[in-house]
Amino acid sequence: MKINCDIGERGHDHPVDMALMDRIQIANIACGGHAGDERSVAAFRKLAQEKGVEVSAHLSYPDRENFGRTTIDITPEALLASLDEQYALMNDVKMVKFHGALYNDCAADASLAALLAGWLEKQGINRVMTPFDSELAGICAEKGMEVVPEAFAERRYAWSRESGKLSLVSRTREFASIHDLDEAVAHSKAIYLNQSVLAYEDDALMSEPTPLQAQTICIHSDSEIALELAEALNRELGES
Repeated sequence: MKINCDIGERGHDHPVDMALMDRIQIANIACGGHAGDERSVAAFRKLAQEKGVEVSAHLSYPDRENFGRTTIDITPEALLASLDEQYALMNDVKMVKFHGALYNDCAADASLAALLAGWLEKQGINRVMTPFDSELAGICAEKGMEVVPEAFAERRYAWSRESGKLSLVSRTREFASIHDLDEAVAHSKAIYLNQSVLAYEDDALMSEPTPLQAQTICIHSDSEIALELAEALNRELGES
């Protein structure tokens, strides 16, 4: 199970981000939509090359004000134009992970997923990091792209009876994130070992785990436990 991390969202030399690069296997480098710029992209790509870390282009709604974590009203044409601009900073990289609200929206919205999958195909991108049962995963797989199913180390999951699918608990909920290191490690190990997670339904923790396939687990670099969690997961997952 590879550890991936959203990187370069706080400038080109943030000390936690730089330390995380010694403890992760994939760096999702912000390309300017929600954070990041040409300088930070260049800095973290150089660091990744030095440390043997894979990279993906981390693309989002063009919404720096809300850090890309809010769905915005944008036309398909404007969204694709923004993705063109963001991807221009890393257009030799053929793996993409969408960020924040765009990541969540294309997991559930088939029309948006189709739009983005068409854009990915046009760009020659052949790998996409996304939830295993997302709308984007299904369409990209049909187009012959490699889908890298992802889970989150310090985020809690919700299960919808209506859709029969998991999603991340909304950040508007107080319990959306896991702040305790031991709990985050146990949560991550359950995903790694059992390919399942204890999810919430209507804000109540379910008694039985729900399947959650993942090949990589994400740590958000802005999590208060990011560095300690990356260290613990390298140790615990390596021993499992």
